[in-house]
Amino acid sequence: MPEALKVLIVDDTVTYRQIISSVLADIPDTNIVGTASNGKIALSRIAASPPDLVLLDVSMPVMDGLETLKAIREEYADVDVVMVSGIDRGNANLTMRALSLGALDFIAKPVGGTPEESLALLKKSLGPIVSLVKTRKYSRQARKLSFGESKRTESEQARSFTSFFHPEEEFPRPAPTDSDVPRRPKRIQAVGIGVSTGGPNALQKIIPLLDSGIPVPILAVQHMPPTFTLSLAERLDRDSQVQVEEARDGSIAEPGRMYIAPGGRHMVVRSESGGRSGLGIIDSPPVNSCRPSVDVLFRSMAMVYGGNMLAVILTGMGRDGAAGVGAIRRRGGYCIVQDEATSVVWGMPQAVVEMKDADEILPIDRIARRIMEIVSEGRSR
Repeated sequence: MPEALKVLIVDDTVTYRQIISSVLADIPDTNIVGTASNGKIALSRIAASPPDLVLLDVSMPVMDGLETLKAIREEYADVDVVMVSGIDRGNANLTMRALSLGALDFIAKPVGGTPEESLALLKKSLGPIVSLVKTRKYSRQARKLSFGESKRTESEQARSFTSFFHPEEEFPRPAPTDSDVPRRPKRIQAVGIGVSTGGPNALQKIIPLLDSGIPVPILAVQHMPPTFTLSLAERLDRDSQVQVEEARDGSIAEPGRMYIAPGGRHMVVRSESGGRSGLGIIDSPPVNSCRPSVDVLFRSMAMVYGGNMLAVILTGMGRDGAAGVGAIRRRGGYCIVQDEATSVVWGMPQAVVEMKDADEILPIDRIARRIMEIVSEGRSR
């Protein structure tokens, strides 16, 4: 059997170190190898015995999370780092910065509620992340590779892990057949984007490359808690030609603008008078355990835009978005998914490919240009 995942907990608050330790104790094959109250102590513990995963507080005295993350990324390529952040604006901005510096993901510290509810929320957040890090670790062991020595991405390593432990369950990779007829996009009226784990960096590689004159609105769901989506929108807006904002209920979806669903709430599109499209922010139950959900947005877009829309599915865990893409394509819409090689997690894109609903599978560095081409093609005919 594979050995337990070694985890180091770094937080300046004793209570939170104890809470996270309690949550991890209930996750199988997980071994807490130490704790630290600041980054300086953490680095000494890592030097003595590198863990597989560091759960790293963002704000700490002596040496904060960002400084510590930079040092870990420079010296310990095989150590994954997940940020543990408060949900105020300052911490959210720092967390966006941490993701750009190489943190695998982040979890938000629960606020309010009972201790039992906080533990349940943390376990819900930590469980999938621990599973993802185990996949990365076991695929390294299977191929005797170091992340520092290999250009292989996590998605490729995930395939290695699956083949190593379950060779009969190799991820499917549909190949074109003679019966496949390439589809051409219609005249695009809107672009929808769905993304999760690895999403902030993926969006950072796409949105700043879009032209300010893109003649359609861009509507996006990034799986994130409240506050963090606002920080993400502000960061993208600062770096992009298109205007990026967190969506507000009742707003009109304007061409040349990108709207990000607010964390913790669904975003939908509604037909307005004069052929305009309005945005609705709603609090209906989670879909695919997600709120906001890509499926909720995409299904509403399919109803409003029919086949005249482009769906883009980027890196992320789970299957959110697959059903929504299916609804869009049944109406004649078009879909691009990010490829395995450039995805942090090839879960959401893979789900669309398995349903045979991906019209194009592209690396991240080709998606922005292709979006602009498809939007332009739809207006040249």
